[in-house]
Amino acid sequence: MKGSIKKAVVVSTLILFLSPAMAINVLDSTNKVLFYKTIDDNSTKLSASTYAEKIDALSRILLGSAYVGGSVGEGEQGKYDKDPLTRFDVFDCTTYVETVLAGAMSSTSEAFKTNLMRLRYKDAKVSFVTRNHFPSLDWFHNNQAILQDITPDVANGGARVAKTIVDKAAWYQRINSDVIHCDAESSRDCRELLAQLHAEGKAFVPEPAYLPYVPLTELFLGRDRHVNQVLLDRIPSGSVISMVRPDWLLKQYIGTNMNVSHQGLAIRKNGTLFLRHASQTHKKVIDENFADYFSQYSASSSLKGFNVQILR
Repeated sequence: MKGSIKKAVVVSTLILFLSPAMAINVLDSTNKVLFYKTIDDNSTKLSASTYAEKIDALSRILLGSAYVGGSVGEGEQGKYDKDPLTRFDVFDCTTYVETVLAGAMSSTSEAFKTNLMRLRYKDAKVSFVTRNHFPSLDWFHNNQAILQDITPDVANGGARVAKTIVDKAAWYQRINSDVIHCDAESSRDCRELLAQLHAEGKAFVPEPAYLPYVPLTELFLGRDRHVNQVLLDRIPSGSVISMVRPDWLLKQYIGTNMNVSHQGLAIRKNGTLFLRHASQTHKKVIDENFADYFSQYSASSSLKGFNVQILR
């Protein structure tokens, strides 16, 4: 706790006297140092720590970090998206989960980047087209050797399966110059690069995507929707939680439907389960009571449940 307070005071003081760009760099560097130190401490003093303990410790460092979508890319050597490969100051829901999991998988800080690339890209090959853009089609499927789906166990016979068709080719055609950070209206190079990306995307064909989920009707029981504590107790701390919207109707907006709308981590504190996640609503990484988070969704909502996976 004292370390967290000291970090907050130091960072806040620096931000007062630095330009916005410099302040961001300070926060990124500060979080990175703490994150790497925690990985290396785990490899020595805490070698017996479970994945759950590592995930809790690493994810806690990043609490309060700002939510920013699309903040990472393929780095300076990337063909299309030259955003940094790693950032520790801002996250979207998936990059937050990936960062924490990669840290938990790493016995030393030197192994972190390699593990992050394994999670984020098919066969760890860094490129825009090999990135695991779609959770139910890419992210889980390409990480089966790393993650174990325990949704059926958590649901205890009540699991359902979300199904959709992911049309990557159509999605690629909707990608605009904002993604590759150039001005298509004034730059010929930008227009040519965008055309190349669209052309690469045409190689994909529509594919079915399936994902089991725990229905919210299993979490909230009866007319009064009382919380099924027995089910909550079956969710291990450190689990990856994915919010499932079966065949989510997004085709008219992004070119394809999806099954997953959000991701986070289940963290148990003093016997109570929380969702630790990069929240677009709250614009930062926060803890929310797990049951309270899902209680906001009514039966008419497109969000029907959640998937649960753990590191192997």
